[in-house]
Amino acid sequence: MKRWLSTGLILAALFGAMPGISSAAAKIPLFASVVMDGKKIWFPDAQAFVDGNSRTLVPVRFVAETMGAKVGWVAKTATVPIEKDGQKIELTIGKNQAKVNGVDVSFDTKAIVNGGRTFVPLRFVSEVLGAAVTWDGDSSTVFITTKDLGEAKVDPWGRLIRTTDLPENADDYPYILADVPNEMYEMKYPFSHPDPSERSVSAEMYANWPEFKKENIDIWMDRLKKFGALWLNVDYRTIDDSWAKQLSELESDGNTGKLKAAQEYANWVKQNEIVVEGYLDPEPSMIYRDGLGNYYVRSKFRIKFDQFKQHKTLIYDTWFPGEKKLVNDMWVPNDTPFEKGVWYEGYSDIAMGTNVGGDWGKTLKVSANVSLFFNHIIRKAD
Repeated sequence: MKRWLSTGLILAALFGAMPGISSAAAKIPLFASVVMDGKKIWFPDAQAFVDGNSRTLVPVRFVAETMGAKVGWVAKTATVPIEKDGQKIELTIGKNQAKVNGVDVSFDTKAIVNGGRTFVPLRFVSEVLGAAVTWDGDSSTVFITTKDLGEAKVDPWGRLIRTTDLPENADDYPYILADVPNEMYEMKYPFSHPDPSERSVSAEMYANWPEFKKENIDIWMDRLKKFGALWLNVDYRTIDDSWAKQLSELESDGNTGKLKAAQEYANWVKQNEIVVEGYLDPEPSMIYRDGLGNYYVRSKFRIKFDQFKQHKTLIYDTWFPGEKKLVNDMWVPNDTPFEKGVWYEGYSDIAMGTNVGGDWGKTLKVSANVSLFFNHIIRKAD
């Protein structure tokens, strides 16, 4: 019996979760952004990623339904049917063969279940449904085109720029994106130097600073995405020293205690039996300089605290190494009763920095004093 579903969550019960980013010994996953007709698809939890065959896999429901397709599930055959405008695709979990309008077609990757979501090969599905697909490796972005945007203006990352219903502080930014709400733009800035001449908004830096070019910003965003993949995904059953090493390598140079701090947190994850999952999605056009040595990248995030014994220090956040006990509670909201198994979402200004003078464009890394909660908005997800 075929059932048309609005979610793919029941597949988790049938197949279980694939090994994911909480396996610290694994290579940092390459998450991909998906932009359809100039608007970014903001996934609610599971993120698109690039597999071992260099193919982008996406959570099927969010992409297919955005394209106007119906997505279903056939339990008996473990098949995902996708249908739009007379085109029919049937993908079987774990196989690299599908039926397209009843004809067998092979491809070089597989539909899988990961973290309770069904992932399918983006290019194969999109092109069968009549869309064009391109890949920008510098920003790890897949572009899906289903219609001509005409003379609409887009930013360097292919996203539509809007000129109406602008945020109150629109002049602070080089442009305003159609897929970003005013709430994200109008969020207050973090604590900054008291002299306004020491502070800089992104519009100023994009216009006047030679470091602010796509080549450099893609490097910064890549580091921040990889950091987020480690930072917001930990599991006491799998975390080990390789997690700490990978995390510290993405942090700014010049802080000799960053590896020790990450190792201390990893030990605390084991002791407190912490399991956290989430993602960080930085916005390259929203960067702020506080005049105190930090560049903040405003980022959207989602996070879920699946398990812990003590409601304390649930994520690596402003760690101070070298102490005999945990002293890293400066910004972690330990007095906020996060519910287990509940998704929270919001925005945060993530600090980055460099100790390089002159042409520092490629050297910006995540601050060793990074915090998700230093300057943020958070709430339960819908």
